[in-house]
Amino acid sequence: MHNAGRMNRGRLWLFAIVVLLQASIARSYEHIIRLEASDDLQYKLQSAFIGAKPDTLIELPAGTFKFDDEVVLDVSHVTIRGQGMEKTILSFKDQPAGAQGMLVLADAFTIEDLAIEDTAGDGLRMEGANGITVRRVRVEWTNGPDEENGAYGLYPVLSQNVLIEDSVVRGASDAGVYVGQSRNIIVRRNVAEYNVAGIEIENSLYADVYQNVARYNTGGILIFDLPGLSQAGAYSRVYDNDIYENNTGNFAPAGNIVGSVPAGTGVMVMATDHVEIFNNRITNNRTTGVIITSYVAISVINNLPIPDGYDPFPEFINIHDNRINRPKVPYYDGSDVNLLINILHMNSLKVVSDTIIDGLFASSREAAGICYRKNYRDKLKVIPSDFSNLQLANDNNWYNDALGIPGGPVDKDRRPFNCQQPVLAEVTLQPWPPVPAPGEDGYTDEEIAARCSATGNGVNWAAAVVNCPSLSDYRLFADASDPTTNSNGGFPYDLTTPLFSDYANKYRFIFLPPGTQAQYAETGPLTFPVGTIITKTFAIPANAAQPGANENVIETRLLIRREDGWERLPYIWEKDMSDAYLALGGGREVVTFVDLEGETITASYGVPNANQCTSCHGNKGQDLPVGPKARLLNMTYAYAEQLGLHGGMNQLDAMASLGLLAGSPGSAAAPKTPVWNDPTTGSLEARAKAYLDVNCAHCHGGGGRAFGTGLLLNEFLSVDRTYGLCKSPVAAGRGSGGLSYDIAPGDPDNSILVYRMASNDPAIRMPELGRSTVHKEGLALVRDWVSSLDGACEAPQPQAMLTGH
Repeated sequence: MHNAGRMNRGRLWLFAIVVLLQASIARSYEHIIRLEASDDLQYKLQSAFIGAKPDTLIELPAGTFKFDDEVVLDVSHVTIRGQGMEKTILSFKDQPAGAQGMLVLADAFTIEDLAIEDTAGDGLRMEGANGITVRRVRVEWTNGPDEENGAYGLYPVLSQNVLIEDSVVRGASDAGVYVGQSRNIIVRRNVAEYNVAGIEIENSLYADVYQNVARYNTGGILIFDLPGLSQAGAYSRVYDNDIYENNTGNFAPAGNIVGSVPAGTGVMVMATDHVEIFNNRITNNRTTGVIITSYVAISVINNLPIPDGYDPFPEFINIHDNRINRPKVPYYDGSDVNLLINILHMNSLKVVSDTIIDGLFASSREAAGICYRKNYRDKLKVIPSDFSNLQLANDNNWYNDALGIPGGPVDKDRRPFNCQQPVLAEVTLQPWPPVPAPGEDGYTDEEIAARCSATGNGVNWAAAVVNCPSLSDYRLFADASDPTTNSNGGFPYDLTTPLFSDYANKYRFIFLPPGTQAQYAETGPLTFPVGTIITKTFAIPANAAQPGANENVIETRLLIRREDGWERLPYIWEKDMSDAYLALGGGREVVTFVDLEGETITASYGVPNANQCTSCHGNKGQDLPVGPKARLLNMTYAYAEQLGLHGGMNQLDAMASLGLLAGSPGSAAAPKTPVWNDPTTGSLEARAKAYLDVNCAHCHGGGGRAFGTGLLLNEFLSVDRTYGLCKSPVAAGRGSGGLSYDIAPGDPDNSILVYRMASNDPAIRMPELGRSTVHKEGLALVRDWVSSLDGACEAPQPQAMLTGH
């Protein structure tokens, strides 16, 4: 009867899997894009992402395909399907650009049956999405555990209603499956192996992690809350998982919190609340099966402060009905946490236990609500798992005090923790947002061709509503082969402090439809009417010290204000400058030039694909221009008989005098950003903040992609912890450089901000996009400013922090 029951359960499982597969196959889509195998699959896939409409299936062929840049999706309700995780392989080995393999910035996203290998940074990153399904996806760094590997394999962040199932992740230098600052999460039936952390739930609410295999990692499953993020986490269930032999040496880059996890950790819960761990098999993890710790202990070990408003203590942790055993022999991995555990047990003449708590509580042990019951070492549930309280809050242990070791003696009495917390509710994923109602299908090919070929004088305004194949179709310039001057009525402008782009010269124009005006804004960009076209042309000079001479004009980017928002269109110039062609999928060109120090530089200049524009401008439909802000336009421009202007005149005043700008208070009353390399325009700090604002704050600012890191670099903010002063890194991977603080006052060599600006590694450099060389002069400015900052980051006082004194 017992075997018959097993067989019946097996059939039920098989039936359920078949039903799920059939449901997946039977799913119908309004649009289907099938890509054929080719050497340029990367560009075909990116073009498919750009052209996709909601409710689209994109099918990828079998084969291994080389990708040299990230691909970005920002359209909702798209499914990407390969032929199997061992059949469709996207290889990013030696990737020169892009901070991850695939970046998704869209709701209702599904990806299944493919592999992503050897990305410079994260494998598959999904941001700000409502509705994610990752199914049968493999992310792997094929060289095995290595600190040079990308940080995260499958990485949903700031998202909700997330399902990750039946997938495999190997080799992540931080976490294989990492869900951060998200809500309503199911992670099930995955295999995570040879990562630092197999599966990590961080600062997230309502997560179910079950039926996974976490093996051969440094730590099997981690549930963490870290300071400085957008939300605190709670309500996670970890159950029915196989978590064994997680004894791989910790290969996280120095400076990352996950680097504190000792090899041989089964489950680690840190600083989060309401966690239920049950029905797991947690075996042969050499340091211990389960660790429950506060951030206080970790902060002392890593010399990190605890910011105000952050709760560093775990509370209401319910551990029951598990099989937990570790080998009853000493194990040393060289880490501080492992060493402390071993010394405290040795000094107490005890063997390291299957489960360990640090003994630090927000108030009392009873109020902390940590419960440990019905856990056994053996399958027959005869031998109870043992338990250790390190009592790190104890400052009266004279023996350990004499050795300079906090806490102890180790207390192995389970009885004070023999309690029961309320069972947590099953996580229920909410319905995804509905597919947007179909709008106008747009223009037919014949209508697009007619608008793009319309004849006449001046700008071809009829073409502003469509994406023309050639830049000349818009008739923006009197000489179609020269986008740097002689525009057809466009207003030329420059910025006080511009974004750095590989020493490129930039030529900017604003084209307003006849009879319209831009509206002045005190903060943020000017408000532009529908039909506005903004152009920015990038040209690499042969010698950066001689701008304008012997230039290699590479691309012209258009921003066109349409009824539904700004359209982003990159055009790449032909070598003979006869015209520029639309390149929605982006491109790359090797350029050589002499920099300002006389050094010959060879760079891989990247033309971003249309979706990568999201990184700076924001999600499509909500995006905005970055440069034309009043404070950046408030400068004198040398007009050369343009629009009836001649000679030097302030740009804001010039726009107003031409009737192109309404509501301006005049340049004298408008804000003004200093010129980053002109000391007469502002202090060292003001110029450094101006530089960081222009180059970084579109991401590291309110609503930007990096908002969740807690590092904000807007020009108007005070220089405090939010600005990076003595702030510890979050999810930085190799980008931390083994350093402890984003900005260490007076010490640029130990500041992560400076380290990332000085790097050209695609997984480290900041900004991620827009440059392939280091801006030496901008870096020198920021270094000088960090050197000028007074003070030091206060080191925590171990005993005071551990005892709450």
